[in-house]
Amino acid sequence: MELTCHCKNVVLKLEFIPTEVGECNCSICRRYATAWSYFTPEQVLINYEEPTVFYCWGDQEVEFHRCDLCGCVTHYITTEKCSESILAVNMRMADASTLSSIPTRKINGASY
Repeated sequence: MELTCHCKNVVLKLEFIPTEVGECNCSICRRYATAWSYFTPEQVLINYEEPTVFYCWGDQEVEFHRCDLCGCVTHYITTEKCSESILAVNMRMADASTLSSIPTRKINGASY
């Protein structure tokens, strides 16, 4: 599966179509309006012409990456401060029919 940001600068190639999309209500995910699917870093190939930029806040465990040209939030990756290596892909970059066919799980990140 291949996803792109709006301007197609960032291309993410996934090893498989995810079986679930997580919608988190924490303060940042709610503002970004993201829908995450979770992978190991080895399961996602990321290509770009212009590099992504990232925002890291709070406990410094997660880098939220976005395209520096069109502004789309593309993915996040856990830092070395996190015990688990995760690369989460923003599935809102998928076409509407694909996204609607993947079950959604609500994540209560606001309670952490």
